[in-house]
Amino acid sequence: MIIGILLSATSFAQLPSPQNSKLTTINQNIASLKTDLKKSHQKKSRLQQDLQHAKSRENKIQKQLHLTQNELKKRNKKLSTLKQLSAPLQNEINSDREALKQQIRAAYFYSQQPYLKLLLSPDDRIQSQQMMMYFRYATQAQWRAMQQLETSINQYQQNQAALQKQYAHLMQVKTSQLQHKKVLEKTQTERLTLIQQINQDIQTKHEKLLSLLRNKALLEKTLRHLSSTSNRVALGHTPFSLQRGKLIWPMAGTILHHFGTQVERSELRWDGVVIRSVVGKPVNTVATGRVIFAKWLAGYGMMIIINHGNGFMTLYGRNETLLKKVGDVVKAGDAIATAGESGGFSHPGLYFSIRHNGKPLNPEHWCR
Repeated sequence: MIIGILLSATSFAQLPSPQNSKLTTINQNIASLKTDLKKSHQKKSRLQQDLQHAKSRENKIQKQLHLTQNELKKRNKKLSTLKQLSAPLQNEINSDREALKQQIRAAYFYSQQPYLKLLLSPDDRIQSQQMMMYFRYATQAQWRAMQQLETSINQYQQNQAALQKQYAHLMQVKTSQLQHKKVLEKTQTERLTLIQQINQDIQTKHEKLLSLLRNKALLEKTLRHLSSTSNRVALGHTPFSLQRGKLIWPMAGTILHHFGTQVERSELRWDGVVIRSVVGKPVNTVATGRVIFAKWLAGYGMMIIINHGNGFMTLYGRNETLLKKVGDVVKAGDAIATAGESGGFSHPGLYFSIRHNGKPLNPEHWCR
């Protein structure tokens, strides 16, 4: 679509200069685009390496996630075991407490008996000795019960601490698992984004290259045809070279793109001007000459080219209708076309270019 403002070549040196310059520009654009494609493929290679690294990270995270899930199962199982142990331990503590109460009651009962009464009782002395022995045994049993209770309580407290530790560790495992999952999802998203960027960039450049190659082939065919046309115009008019700054613009209107300004989203520059217009507005020739090209040309739309002699030519593109045919002689101010938006452009306008021996000239220096 922007081919009519870009490109250059070294072949077809014998052909009419404006088309020769266009072919040169197309060749330059093709070379530039091939360079861009090469860079894109290099970038794709680097990104593919990045993708491989991302995939390796993904596999590593997946393994970690699997290990974490296994560890989570183990912790859950151990947690269940600790809960099962805590119940009978609590029952044991309750039993020890009850036994201790009984021992305390017995010890208290015997402690209330006077010691001399036990020794001097008229009752059987042996019975008294047995009672003293039982009191001693009761005291020892009381002590053992207290120790057993203390051991049980300590064990229960240790189990409780272990249980709480397992809970804390379980929460850490869950947090780690969620973090791994988040990283995994981010890695997958990055990989998909990179793939989309690579494919879109390569596809866009390939499509543009194919379009340029088609336009080049068509222009080369046109140039071969025009090469057989005489480049001399003997009409007795004022030489084109003497009309610098005196030519009338092919139509009145605002200049949308000035000569030499940068093409949008490109490093290329305009080799002519684009004048805002409305569909159907007359396009006039700027000087006397002969029509050497008048038909559709890819990248230009409906194009008409006029040879003014001595290496000077003017080009008029994007037209809706061409009013002249090849071979017609035109004078300054003659209507040669009507403006349009042919060539796939989104708004109507006129592409206008002046060439001398293939070199683009600034129309704003030639027209008033």
